[in-house]
Amino acid sequence: MNGSILASASAQCLGIDQRSLLLKLRNNLIFDASKSSKLVQWDRSADSWSGVTCEDGLVVGLDLSVESISGGIDGSSSLFKLVFLRSLNLAFNDFNYTAISSLIEDLGELRELYLNGVNVSAEGSEWCDALSSSVPKLEVLSMSCCSLSGPIGASLMSLANLSIIQLDDNNLSTTVPSFLANFSSLKTLSLYDCGLQGEFPQKVLQVQTLQNLDLSGNELLQVSLPDFLEDSSLETLVMPSTNILGRIPDSIDNLRKLSWLDLSNCNLSGSIPSSMKNLSELTYLDFHNQLQGSIPASIFKLQGLSYLFFSSNNFSGSMNIDVLQGLGNLTDLDLSYNGMSIDAKAPVSTAASSFPEFYLLSLASCQLRILPQFLANQSNLVNLDLSHNHLQGEIPRWIWTLEPLQLLNLSANFFEELEITTHNVTSAMYLDLSSNNITYVIPDNIGDHLSSYTSFFSLSKNNFHGSIPKSICKVDYLGVLDLSHNHLKGTIPDCLMMMSPGVFNLRNNQLSSNISQNIPATCNLRTFDISENLLQGQIPLSLANCTRLEIVNIRDNQIEGTFPCHFQAISSLRVLVLRSNKLHGEIGCQHSPNTWQMLQIVDISSNNFSGTLPPQYLTTWEAMKVNLVKILIIFTSIDFSCNNFKGPIPDTVGVLKGLHFLNLSSNAFSGPLPSSLGHLQQLESLDLSWNDLHGTIPPQLSDLTFLSFLNLSYNKLEGSIPAVKRFLTFSASSFEGNAGLCGFQLGTNCSIATNGVEEAGCVPTQSDTYDHGDNDDSEKWFYMGISLGFVVGFWIFCGPLALIKSWRFAYYRFWDKVLFSH
Repeated sequence: MNGSILASASAQCLGIDQRSLLLKLRNNLIFDASKSSKLVQWDRSADSWSGVTCEDGLVVGLDLSVESISGGIDGSSSLFKLVFLRSLNLAFNDFNYTAISSLIEDLGELRELYLNGVNVSAEGSEWCDALSSSVPKLEVLSMSCCSLSGPIGASLMSLANLSIIQLDDNNLSTTVPSFLANFSSLKTLSLYDCGLQGEFPQKVLQVQTLQNLDLSGNELLQVSLPDFLEDSSLETLVMPSTNILGRIPDSIDNLRKLSWLDLSNCNLSGSIPSSMKNLSELTYLDFHNQLQGSIPASIFKLQGLSYLFFSSNNFSGSMNIDVLQGLGNLTDLDLSYNGMSIDAKAPVSTAASSFPEFYLLSLASCQLRILPQFLANQSNLVNLDLSHNHLQGEIPRWIWTLEPLQLLNLSANFFEELEITTHNVTSAMYLDLSSNNITYVIPDNIGDHLSSYTSFFSLSKNNFHGSIPKSICKVDYLGVLDLSHNHLKGTIPDCLMMMSPGVFNLRNNQLSSNISQNIPATCNLRTFDISENLLQGQIPLSLANCTRLEIVNIRDNQIEGTFPCHFQAISSLRVLVLRSNKLHGEIGCQHSPNTWQMLQIVDISSNNFSGTLPPQYLTTWEAMKVNLVKILIIFTSIDFSCNNFKGPIPDTVGVLKGLHFLNLSSNAFSGPLPSSLGHLQQLESLDLSWNDLHGTIPPQLSDLTFLSFLNLSYNKLEGSIPAVKRFLTFSASSFEGNAGLCGFQLGTNCSIATNGVEEAGCVPTQSDTYDHGDNDDSEKWFYMGISLGFVVGFWIFCGPLALIKSWRFAYYRFWDKVLFSH
């Protein structure tokens, strides 16, 4: 009997007394009739009783799952008078935290219990004791996502007939008890994402009856794979994101019935044992780990394989593409990001039809020099990733004829040519041609060649020139548009600003003119980067409509006007970069206490800002006050350098205790160094050079244990330089140009005065967080923002497609690469 299968009992099947009990149960239950599909049909004269299974006139199965029940079960419920009940399914209802004992009371004949998604909020001793005393004959226990906590009580051992235990998505936060190995009929043990700890008992893996084991997502759980016994019944072994100690044992070939093996992200090392050639039933294999050596040729002789994922290991050597011949069941293959190379040259006699029909094919970073020819004959391909290879020449036209294609990634190759004709129409929702050598004018009708459902479109880091076509606006669901690092000229089309994709990146082109002021109230922007162009005019006031905006980068343009106080409406703002423009005036704004609580990176350097820093201004930046996990991939930073600020540095700077970089150089700040700087315990870089600061160096600065860069040069500081702790590691250049300073670092005796005068110049300093020449590492924070922005945008526009299994696999693995490849 399977309680998850909807059953319908006929009126003739049920006795009168059983129908009366069911009607009484229905009348006492509190449920939403508009959402019910079973209870609403129950009637004394009904021909069928949906959700009811009967046998010899008695109710033996009751499935009331997903019936929007919110109450009505207690000790007096007629449910407990159905004394012959063997299967009960109350999953995915809301019983208002009803105790588990009230839901099962005394159902002594019950064999199957399904309470998935029912919040019982019970501790280990409570739910284990209730089950052992109320349902002693239980064989199937399915209580996933029930807010259960640990430990798993020893009283559960009394349920000697248990064969299926499913406790996924509960916060058990406990070790796995070894007594689970004593269940002599155990077939399925599923403990996905339960916060398990300690070492998993090896004996459980050796239970002869065990068919399915799922320990996924328990990152603190340690597993030592045992010597597997002969005649094992294991069919699925799933342990991604656990910690597997040691290597894959040679005895894995004893798992002759194994069809699904997922040991991904488990820190596995060593090599793949050749004994795996005996796993003839294997259909799914995922070893995304730190494995070494070569991939045994025998793996490609497992004829039953449908899914093979070996990405992100440390494999070496080479393989020829023709090893894939004859794997007729293989639909999903990922060999990306290993140290191995793949020779795509198949023998002339090799027929394309002898290769598998792929849904997903990912060969990123496999040192490919030519495209595998069999790809031109693929008719089912949904996901194709050939990025980070050595492919060159023209992108072949047949790429655009792959009709089912939803993800195409040809980035980071050496392609030079791209021809778009009337026949080049792609259905891809994700299209990445970035980081190639393509020299091409983006055609005016490019939007006609893209699917209206394209959500990611990147041509960045190429040699595209000409203007940005307005036809891109025809792509209705564009979530990411990245045309950065090209040679595009002209204006930014107004319709693109109206469209406001989630990630909008036009960085490093030669775009000119003003930025459109017509940004809609429905703005979707999260990342807005128009930096390193020739743009003029003012920052649009309507950009404040983008209330979900997290990253704004307008640096290196010719933007005029005052500080964008209208951004105060954007409470989600995390990164604000206005560096190297023609902005002026004071930066103080009328703001509420909630202004920019999320802000972690602010760079307004190399402008003409002036006035003083209002003491209360910095106190609203809540995210800089604590040592948070680093945002994107760089730490919190403030750069106000190369402006005309004056007056004292506010003492309130000391509240920003999560700050890592502070640059106030090349201004006209005066007064003493605030001793509150000593509170910035996370500070790594401090540049206050080329100002009019005076007085002594506060001894509190010597407590900044993480400080690795310090520049106090060319001020009016005096007295001795602290000769303790971190100050002993800084050179004379950190203190030069202060006539009254003396000390070990300057090689001067503090009884002798020194003089030195130089002309200040506004040049980048070593603490500059954003500009390190052509080093892309300095821009990781931005590209991570693109990636994270796309994740959000992708799910908004492409959620339904993600339900397709092959796309899901591609999607997860692709973003693993994007998020962790830097």
